[in-house]
Amino acid sequence: MNEGLEQRWRRLVERWIAWQPTANNRSGLARMVEALGQELRAIDFEVGLAQSDVQTEQPVIIGRRAPLGGTRWIGLISHYDVEVVGEDEVWQTDPWQLSQRDGRLLGRGIADNLGPLALRLLALGSLRRDVGVLWLIQGEEEVGSPWAHRLYPRLETRHVDLWLEETGYFYSDGAQRVLTMGDDARLAGIVQRLRDLNQAQGRETRVRRRFLNKAFGQHRCPGLLHLVRDRPYLAIGPNDDGSRIHGPDESLDPQLLEPSRAHLHALFEEVAR
Repeated sequence: MNEGLEQRWRRLVERWIAWQPTANNRSGLARMVEALGQELRAIDFEVGLAQSDVQTEQPVIIGRRAPLGGTRWIGLISHYDVEVVGEDEVWQTDPWQLSQRDGRLLGRGIADNLGPLALRLLALGSLRRDVGVLWLIQGEEEVGSPWAHRLYPRLETRHVDLWLEETGYFYSDGAQRVLTMGDDARLAGIVQRLRDLNQAQGRETRVRRRFLNKAFGQHRCPGLLHLVRDRPYLAIGPNDDGSRIHGPDESLDPQLLEPSRAHLHALFEEVAR
């Protein structure tokens, strides 16, 4: 990742982690909603908030950026809440402060899902505009997604050609794990582009036919249950086997940011074909 983009990424993630956007800190969640709306509008998204009639439930951010001169759409699934820090978690650093240790960046939520969310937000500023983007960012993923489960079935999403999961993974040996579902021909083209990019870096690509693992199970994930359905699905992103999601010293390897950014660019180019 070029220096300017990485610096912006770090600034975003550092601020978001410090806000502690957990289910028991509504002010942190509210700050995330406001900040994400501003960031999305700055890259030409139309932004709406879907509010629940239950006062304690968090709004879903709905971002839309229509394609310029094209008809293809990509749907993005994300969340802006993070897991609380349990009393039995022993961290080497302050979980609510972005820290660096042994070449990795640490902080609660950096892997799930603030780091991947920030990367996609910044990458979308320079991605092709002939592909439309529908981005759904909910705020209750860590507590079972009650509002999203009621909202998502009511949304019009038939125009989405491919759904992109919140993140993906790299193995400890450096190979990228690409998760796909569906038989759309575009998926084959995307996977081949990823293979080419990885091969140029001496990295292996391992494709698996399944959904991303979820804390509540894939059948309780509102995105997989109500949005993806029979549509093509892809999971790629900067997390790896050392991310320790929901555990002490949750972390992300900054060396995986640039490959993940390049993968997003390749994805948009293939969908535009």
